[in-house]
Amino acid sequence: MRLKSSIYLFVASILMLFSACTPEQYDLDEKDVTPDDLVEGLAYTITHDPINPNIVYLESKMGNSYTALWEHPQGRSQEKKVTLQIPFDGTYTVRFGVQTRGGVVYGEPATFIIHDFYAGFVTNELWTLLTGGVGASKTWIPDNGKYGLAPGELSYADPGGTVEWNNWSPNWEPAAGFTMAAGDNPIWESSMTFDLINGANVAIDDRSSGGVGQKKGSFMLNTDAHTITFTDADLLHTAGWSHMTSNWKKDLKILTLTENQLRIGILRQKDTSGEDPWWIIWNYVSKEYADNYEAPAQEIFPTLPDDWRDYVEPKTNLVTTYKLSDDKPFDWCNLDGSQKGIANIAARSGVEEVTLVLNSGTGDYTLTDLSGVEHKGKYSLNNEGIYTFSEALPEIELSADGRAIFKSNPDRTLRIMSYETSDFTGGLTDLWLASKELDDQGNLYQYMGYHFVAQTAGAVKSYKATMHFFDTGWTFTVSEPLFIAGDGDYTFVIPGASSAPYGLYLDIQKILKENPNMDVAIKDIKVDGASISFDDTVIDRGIGDDDTTARRYILNPWGATAGDAPKYVFSSTIAVTVTVKMDNGTPFIVE
Repeated sequence: MRLKSSIYLFVASILMLFSACTPEQYDLDEKDVTPDDLVEGLAYTITHDPINPNIVYLESKMGNSYTALWEHPQGRSQEKKVTLQIPFDGTYTVRFGVQTRGGVVYGEPATFIIHDFYAGFVTNELWTLLTGGVGASKTWIPDNGKYGLAPGELSYADPGGTVEWNNWSPNWEPAAGFTMAAGDNPIWESSMTFDLINGANVAIDDRSSGGVGQKKGSFMLNTDAHTITFTDADLLHTAGWSHMTSNWKKDLKILTLTENQLRIGILRQKDTSGEDPWWIIWNYVSKEYADNYEAPAQEIFPTLPDDWRDYVEPKTNLVTTYKLSDDKPFDWCNLDGSQKGIANIAARSGVEEVTLVLNSGTGDYTLTDLSGVEHKGKYSLNNEGIYTFSEALPEIELSADGRAIFKSNPDRTLRIMSYETSDFTGGLTDLWLASKELDDQGNLYQYMGYHFVAQTAGAVKSYKATMHFFDTGWTFTVSEPLFIAGDGDYTFVIPGASSAPYGLYLDIQKILKENPNMDVAIKDIKVDGASISFDDTVIDRGIGDDDTTARRYILNPWGATAGDAPKYVFSSTIAVTVTVKMDNGTPFIVE
């Protein structure tokens, strides 16, 4: 009896063990899952919709303790149940896996067949915009910056922000050719053609240096997630950038898709590129649009630097006296403000005595002509660099043959063509003003330029200095400029407000050219009027955009002070006081 009882117990335990391993429960311990366990019909199912077989259902049978991992024709998913809408006939592959304590485990790929084309799944506008529609094809080429859309083939976007369909903004868009090294065969002759002819097909024609040449594959759009996945082909890109990511095929983000423009984003990977993650956006235009593009006619005007008013109307010198140059008092100018260099017309004797005095504080002017007669009135200066005078300026013959005449335009205006500044003082030295010259049809075709020289006898050398603030969205604010004229304390003020500070630096332009041993020490930093703590020894010293500009990087997002950003959240002002020494005895930049 004891033996029979033991046999019964043994058999019962075996039955219990097999019962615990039935597919219905499938409660395998996570560390014991192997690829052999993850087979179709046991770990997951693939079924077609009984009414519309182009709808395919994927369902995990692994239980809620496992995270399902799907790789399927429309991308990747982690849901327990996935619904696919496959418009085209063909054989498709699914790969199923699970996340375990020991890592990710995938089973062998399984396939399913779609027998017929179903047009209802390609009616979304994205399919038509990308391919031209069912039975059609459409070719896209890299944007070379000449089509009025993007400035080049590449854009960047901050991974800390939102990078989604119609909800992203580039933080840097370099000019065309940025991705190509010197000597590269450019990517401009390459193309990418999508069609919906007996399937969703893509043909890559990569003619760039190191490119893949001609390659054919297929693609699938996820119109809900706005992504594209390639099979047997990569997204067209400059070959030298292939190391930026290991994924040029799956779930690439479509960020912009219109009739004429396509922008697709990839995320730069650090383990392949050596650089931190960042969104890299590839810009394309439709070939038909490019072939028929005609740039709109644009009026040409002189272009002045953003800070031109700081020189033409300096805050420290409201009254400026100009005289016509005794060397080159006039020249004819092109529409962009450049001088034509006409040197065979002699100036009248004494034109250098023509004097123009401008008071930017009161808006008064005085013009003294060759006879010594003063002509006075009021003036204004708009943001395009156009002076408007309350009275028409007198006409003054400037050349011996009478062809060069000083005068204002019929609307009593003169336009700034250009100006020059001193490398030593930082102040304005030369100012070119001009009146319009019209052809027989009344069209502007050139300017008559007048070369005025600022009278700055005895001026002390000074150097323009500005403080620059920017936030995590790369929005910049610049302080009012100060001119460093010698040893002393100077206070720079950033107005406004920011809850996301990122960087703050001070530039003193051109000072290192004559003063390599100068120094600028941070004396005080006030945020909204209250002083904050800082360590001047860890605030970077360096050069600015040229090697004569001294820079102190007070809040450096890439340096030792990056962690200080919360201190610089402000609602009204940031004020930084510095102490400048023109000769500190040691170089500002230490090798």
